[in-house]
Amino acid sequence: MKTKKAMPVLLLAASVLAAPFAMAQGGARSRPMTEPMAEPGAASAPMAQSSPYMQVQQWKKGDRLPTEFRDRQYVIDDYKQYNLPAPRKGTRWVGIGAEYYLVAPNGVIQQVGSGS
Repeated sequence: MKTKKAMPVLLLAASVLAAPFAMAQGGARSRPMTEPMAEPGAASAPMAQSSPYMQVQQWKKGDRLPTEFRDRQYVIDDYKQYNLPAPRKGTRWVGIGAEYYLVAPNGVIQQVGSGS
């Protein structure tokens, strides 16, 4: 009688413990179905090329800077530290990667600075 009760518990415990190992095996089925299969030995695309968030984009004077880059975390308050000229009234310097942009409140880039 005890064997009949213990068997389902043991099977459940075994399946819970085996699940992480099965997922770690990976293989061809772990890729999304839309991704083409690569040739054996061929280099796969680096993460920076496949992710839109990792791509470095540059803008020029007159372009509109996307809203997400006008957030407070990108604003440069100490422009002198970066060898940038003082921002004109109503504008502010925004640093994205190695580029600096003087941006108007509506997001239009007034100037592209090289900084230090």
